[in-house]
Amino acid sequence: MNSLTFFTPARLASAILGFSLMLSVSLFAAQYEEDVSTQEYLFIQGLVHSISVEAQSLTVQQKNGPEVTIVMDPKTEFEGVRKLEELHTRQAVKIWYRPDPDGNIGLKIVKPPDVGC
Repeated sequence: MNSLTFFTPARLASAILGFSLMLSVSLFAAQYEEDVSTQEYLFIQGLVHSISVEAQSLTVQQKNGPEVTIVMDPKTEFEGVRKLEELHTRQAVKIWYRPDPDGNIGLKIVKPPDVGC
């Protein structure tokens, strides 16, 4: 069998499709990771209900759940904003946090980009 006839356009297209599907599985898994919680951290998303710069905390109202207050830590990472003071009420946020006896410690706070017309 000639190696040039082995790679027909149909076989090549099938191989490319299979490879791209294999790569997309990891993307779907990463997206799913946002929606689940583990023992190390918890995940919530919702709208900022209130912010206390003095207490370095914010309260988030979840769409289908209770309000959750998150306390900032010097190690808290921000994405979409640089610090707590840049957030405003009624902004959408995604937060990863760790429950602690002193409160829910924010690990990462993400403000998705504003999409406008």
